[in-house]
Amino acid sequence: MLATSPTVAPPSERRIASRREPAMGTVCRLFVPDGGPPALALIWNISTTGISMLLHEPRDPGTTLSGILETMSNGHTMLIAARVVHVKKLATGDYYIGATFQSAITAEEMKPFVA
Repeated sequence: MLATSPTVAPPSERRIASRREPAMGTVCRLFVPDGGPPALALIWNISTTGISMLLHEPRDPGTTLSGILETMSNGHTMLIAARVVHVKKLATGDYYIGATFQSAITAEEMKPFVA
């Protein structure tokens, strides 16, 4: 008799849309409540339903972020608003922030911002 290992179910996938790698130099200039200079976030990945970014300061889950998504190389810009879903402090001292867009964007709108 041969022993078989139990089948392990893969972890559940929570993403609604597939994530894409951003084009080199894609950033988000996040508006700050006091009207000061925008906080600069480096975009880690993007989908039609959300975005993840690296930011120097944390943002609390549930916080609404608004700003301008832009490419440094070709000048494409788009206003965005997103709700923070998760935050993780990295060993570098930066924060990995995942957020869902308040209104999903289309694949066509996303196109200038992906590699």
